[in-house]
Amino acid sequence: MKKIVFLSFVVADVLFAQDVSLDLVTVTATGLEETIVAQPLSIDKKSKNEIELDQVVFQKDLLNSISGVRIEQTGSVIGHMTAIRMPLNTGSYYLFMQDGIPVQSSGFFNHNGLAYTTFQTADNVEVIKGAGSALYGSDAVAAVVNVNSVAAPAKKKEIKVRAMGGSYGYGSGFVSVSDSDENSGYRANVHYMHSDGWREHTTTDRFEANFRYDKTLNDDNDIKVIFNASSTDAEQADSFNDYKYITEGSTKASDDPAYFEALQKTDVKRQFDFARISLEWANYSVEDIEITMTPYIRYNRNQYVATWEKNLPSNDNKLTTFGLINRNTYESKQMKIVFGFDSEYTNSSLLYNQDFDITTTGWGGATYIQGPLYDYDVAYFAIAPYVTGDYYVTKEWMLRAGLRYDYNRFDYNNNLADNSYDASRTYYRIADKTDSFSHLSPKLALSYMRTPNDNFYIRYANGFRIPQATRLYSMKAGYESVTLDPETSNTYEIGYKHKFDKKKGFFEVALYYMSIDDTITRYKNDTTGTYYYANADTTIHKGIETSIDYWLNEEWRAYIAYSYSKHTYKNDPQYGDNEMAQAPNNLANARLTYKPSYLKGLRIMPEWQYVGSYWMDDEHTYKYDGYSIGNLKADYKYDKNLRLFAKVTNITDKRYAVNARYAYGKTDYTPGDPRSFYGGLEYKW
Repeated sequence: MKKIVFLSFVVADVLFAQDVSLDLVTVTATGLEETIVAQPLSIDKKSKNEIELDQVVFQKDLLNSISGVRIEQTGSVIGHMTAIRMPLNTGSYYLFMQDGIPVQSSGFFNHNGLAYTTFQTADNVEVIKGAGSALYGSDAVAAVVNVNSVAAPAKKKEIKVRAMGGSYGYGSGFVSVSDSDENSGYRANVHYMHSDGWREHTTTDRFEANFRYDKTLNDDNDIKVIFNASSTDAEQADSFNDYKYITEGSTKASDDPAYFEALQKTDVKRQFDFARISLEWANYSVEDIEITMTPYIRYNRNQYVATWEKNLPSNDNKLTTFGLINRNTYESKQMKIVFGFDSEYTNSSLLYNQDFDITTTGWGGATYIQGPLYDYDVAYFAIAPYVTGDYYVTKEWMLRAGLRYDYNRFDYNNNLADNSYDASRTYYRIADKTDSFSHLSPKLALSYMRTPNDNFYIRYANGFRIPQATRLYSMKAGYESVTLDPETSNTYEIGYKHKFDKKKGFFEVALYYMSIDDTITRYKNDTTGTYYYANADTTIHKGIETSIDYWLNEEWRAYIAYSYSKHTYKNDPQYGDNEMAQAPNNLANARLTYKPSYLKGLRIMPEWQYVGSYWMDDEHTYKYDGYSIGNLKADYKYDKNLRLFAKVTNITDKRYAVNARYAYGKTDYTPGDPRSFYGGLEYKW
């Protein structure tokens, strides 16, 4: 049985490499291998073959071809913001995972979370759009993104080397070694990237490493060890207040004098460090139940200078996590049940420091004295039992029901004087306290499959997200008594999937309606000018997502992804029923792949990416027109050992902003990359 399973992975890899199979298998929704067409929810997967052609440099390269998915890079280059069934935002509405394990604890969300994954060398990636299944709790509100880091070990000894170079001092190198014997196998990957950046102060260095070891102990027991690590050191440019710098293609780091003053005082950078080791033990010996236990240890560190605050404080947040995932599976002819629990214990330390004395002027001016502004530790505990089951009512009808109970607890310990202020009386240090949150999340879906190639489904999923530790304990003066409750969401979805005969392609469409209650919203105090967070009423998120992937003939393959969405407040005390900012109604991606019969192994793909217009602020003061850009990508497999590849991004050298907003009384535009060239080769033996 083990050999059959191993052989199936090898065959699947060969099929994907030849761009033949469109019947993709995913594991993220239930932890079990399931085809996309059979699942009663919106889930997409990008295979290794697609990722190779995309030649991933940034997170957007990995994900933006998926319908309804928008990733935009920030001024720190590897930093990013996400918009999936939500406006572009930094909120914890997304559960980022690597190899089925979250890359950060709920309550300690970093919106740059994909930088913790080894996305530049990913084997494949899966995205659940909408609230996750019963396997996922807090943060799995709008999407679950699972980056699968490293492929299964090769059947025989394999060494792979890849080198890539590009515009603006970009260079990267990748080495992979893999081998297997009768009962075990391993794969080890190392990747390094450097870029000077196309703008001033955007130099980036990044390192990624993966290791996987698979071992069959006996007929009933398998183990899999995975180690992942990544480290990013990125300079941080600022945005432009005046749009003329966008249209002129300025390579300056900013047009804001305050940014250059900051550079004279401090090191404006972002650093992300991540490491995790996990051991998955699968046991098949308990009656008809397969038991899987996955203990893991994870380390996160997030360092940056808060340039958006006049006093330029530095942030250093370290987190060490011990986790255990238990998943149990029972299958019969008529039903399939998955049950278990997730648990985590996290030690977090946060130092928010004033690195130098400074007196700020103008609105909100004050004197800040060198020393800690916040210094606290948080012990976080979470446990969540769950159950999800598929019941085959008839051959065509399947009912999926799930239930999950989450308990989250924060034990906060202040290392400064309790209930005190800093010298400027801006930052307030609350006394030690404990906060706990619990939530019961039901899930229900009904699927009708008239044929194995068609699936019509309806789905309901309840989700939630707990307040972040920084929202609970990093308080500002005037809001010492503010308390926050979790947000809760209800998602309703109708979808249809169709796999064309003879592997011609795949079509899917999903309509969704999501309401979020007690939305944690940022407000401005018109008297003091300070910003604060509070639970508001309800926000509404609705839309349609569709994509078609179709082989026109043996040489031409067309892919079109489109989504229309609308995100609005409902009876908000400050924004009324306004459409939310940074939320374009229209997103589209179109790709046309050409595989000429006269030159086997060559693929050429022009690509078009479109982002529609959107409001730059919730008050509807300014609107941005959006953008569209074109890319051209190609690779050539000369033989089984040598692959050559190249791409041109933003082929027309379009001047545009990837993010436009109006905040703090000024417009703010983050420029998109100019035309860039990349190329490289890969050799395997």
